[in-house]
Amino acid sequence: MKAGPGVNRRDFCKATLASGAVATAPIAVRGIAAGSSAPDYTDTPAIGLSGEPTRIPGSAIKDLAGRLRGSLITARDPEYERARRLWNRSFDRHPALIARCWGAADITRSLAFARERGLLLAVRGGGHSYAGYSSCDGGLVIDLSPMRGVRVDPVAKTARVAGGAWNRDLDWEAQQYGLATPMGRVGNTGVGGLTLGGGYGRLSRLYGLACDNVLSADLIGADGRLLRVDVTETPDLFWAIRGGGGNFGIVSSFEYRLHDVGPQVVGSFLTYRPDQLRAVLEQFQEFCARAPRELQLDLAMQTGPQGQRIPLLLYFHCGRPQAGEALLASIRAATRPVRERRVSDYMQLQDGNSAPEVSDEAEYTKTGHVPAVTPELVAALLDEGSVNIALSLNGGAIADVDVTASAVAHRRELFQMEVSSSWKDPSQGEARRAEIHAAWDRLKRFTTGFYANLTVADAGAVKENYGMNITRLEKIKQQYDPDNVFRLNANIRPVA
Repeated sequence: MKAGPGVNRRDFCKATLASGAVATAPIAVRGIAAGSSAPDYTDTPAIGLSGEPTRIPGSAIKDLAGRLRGSLITARDPEYERARRLWNRSFDRHPALIARCWGAADITRSLAFARERGLLLAVRGGGHSYAGYSSCDGGLVIDLSPMRGVRVDPVAKTARVAGGAWNRDLDWEAQQYGLATPMGRVGNTGVGGLTLGGGYGRLSRLYGLACDNVLSADLIGADGRLLRVDVTETPDLFWAIRGGGGNFGIVSSFEYRLHDVGPQVVGSFLTYRPDQLRAVLEQFQEFCARAPRELQLDLAMQTGPQGQRIPLLLYFHCGRPQAGEALLASIRAATRPVRERRVSDYMQLQDGNSAPEVSDEAEYTKTGHVPAVTPELVAALLDEGSVNIALSLNGGAIADVDVTASAVAHRRELFQMEVSSSWKDPSQGEARRAEIHAAWDRLKRFTTGFYANLTVADAGAVKENYGMNITRLEKIKQQYDPDNVFRLNANIRPVA
């Protein structure tokens, strides 16, 4: 599964701010047929968990296809090219099989098939994985994308959300009752990956991370058991899935706590001249130091076509409108933007940054948590010119939760920093990634840890990121996934 970004470049440069609508649906929704009237199931080359090549008998593929309520897509299927693509063009993966699941039963059968044959396994929710975890070469992709139903209880202020749902699915249904929960900033990001990796969003300073608002989850473990995960029945697992990523199983549905939000909010995109960058950086730090919890403030430094650094501020306030307008006026007066675009509807703001299901661009990102915007960091940011950089204000309710109360170990840092680049020409990929790594090498001394939903990380970095929580996570991994079946993620290795 994947998850969605912190301060995404689309927030500032590509947002169309067109409102969207998602029809109300039950938890299980109809899947998509494979599109082949007479499937020809043949022996198929594949990759095992060990990384070694293997073959899947055509008879076994036919048997699995017949036992799924959804569809099983092979490389010979007309749907295959579309079904295998992820949002980020950095990844061009070719799985051996794609199981499009309609519910927990399909997930269980597909997982058992992979386990019996020792196949490499990926889990796809929204398909936005910046690290490419939601697909693989030669393995089986368990695709939850048909499972997008949302059921809201406006009295209890809760929502039951299927594991393949997008942010916009939950936002749309909850907003019919003036409710919401912290979700990402891009409407077609999957709630599953976002939540399992922590989940930063516009409401996080007021109501915490997405994972802080999970009340329970239905999870299919590596052994095929369907588990209800909550603080009472499985407290260790409940602790681990809130920030530990997809390491422990496949979540078929989440139950979230909802809050009174919108529909009217105060939102603004503020654009500045390149020569205002230092002043905007300094003002950003000052306003963040005294920001109320209702305020989410983000700063992006974009590289323009002539190499100039273009500052942009994203302002979001979900408290009393008068207070939000007054604070925005003070920021506007202090920073003097050259352009401003206003948004006053929460759903429109949340859904306005949705990208096509398949982007025409490749992207690469590094992230880290930043304790403070110091003069030294300001000087370093002013020296960078080849990559896009964003700072997102954290704190508030995020920091209220103890660093050992969930798997998320970085809660005290006030900011998150993201360094990124995007490109259309595949031949530029190596050079653009090198630019990111060079910039990150200069900036990482100001950071701690990383945001697992946006960063490719090796085993050493994962251990460092989870800090004092890693030992407990490794033991829970050993209990629920001793063979490390769920390894395509910021991987936590099982330790007895």
